[in-house]
Amino acid sequence: MKIIVGLSWWPDSMFLTYLLWKKLWKQSLILAHFNHNFRKESNQEEAQLKKIFKNWNLEIEHYTWNCFTEKCLRQARYDFFKKLLWGKNWLALGHNLTDRIETSFLNLLRWGGIDGFLNMKKVDYNQKILRPLLNIPKIQIQQKCDALQIPYFIDQTNFDEKISLRNLLRNRVIRLFENINFNFYYSFQKLYSQIEEIYPNFNIFNYLKQIDKDFYLVSFPEKYQKFFVKQLLDYFWVRNLRAGVIDEILQYKLEAKWWGFKQYWNLKFYKKHNKLYLKVFKNLTNS
Repeated sequence: MKIIVGLSWWPDSMFLTYLLWKKLWKQSLILAHFNHNFRKESNQEEAQLKKIFKNWNLEIEHYTWNCFTEKCLRQARYDFFKKLLWGKNWLALGHNLTDRIETSFLNLLRWGGIDGFLNMKKVDYNQKILRPLLNIPKIQIQQKCDALQIPYFIDQTNFDEKISLRNLLRNRVIRLFENINFNFYYSFQKLYSQIEEIYPNFNIFNYLKQIDKDFYLVSFPEKYQKFFVKQLLDYFWVRNLRAGVIDEILQYKLEAKWWGFKQYWNLKFYKKHNKLYLKVFKNLTNS
């Protein structure tokens, strides 16, 4: 098994790489750097990373963008990481407590519900993602880097409030909370822990039986069926479908008695002999 580290020059990523290097042999790590190729410094930063990690397992991908939004870049970045998640490999990301709180605020503004508020897990068994820094505020990670003399860059675009709503929240709302009482970070951490204790500890693999490659028999839980369908769509990276799709899938499960299918993006549901099957298409042109 290897750990894939989402590598960048930012303090959280560099500190994560340092921690994993201290705990594991460097041969156990794959450093995956996604060059967004947007800022003029991007290629310089990539060259410096190559120099520092010259003898490490280093995978780099350049992004040729036709859509520079947080959503587009996140999807492209995760698609790159997924290419390396073969076998027993896991992905380690530098998401920290500050990132999680920012995302909670974003999702509250977007009516994200409990899932949107929690938004990240320290260990995500479904996606095979580790977030070892999730309980540490970003500012403390930067302080640790300074104390250990770990090199890093600060992305100046993070201070431009015109670029994204996240930047606006980061520089106004989060900064305001920090100035009032820095302990608000730990209040959020306690709240996350309490909700996670109450919220269903849901494992989607309890309801998916793999019959063939990318073909599954789907069993629905007795409770939380809407939650189950949402988790199913999230697991297979189906995002931003129109309202009502979850209800449609549940209705199809009830009404189609023998044969039929419904398709949503790269997922096709089949009903046969009163059983529900799911086919996942990697390439939409084959669907």
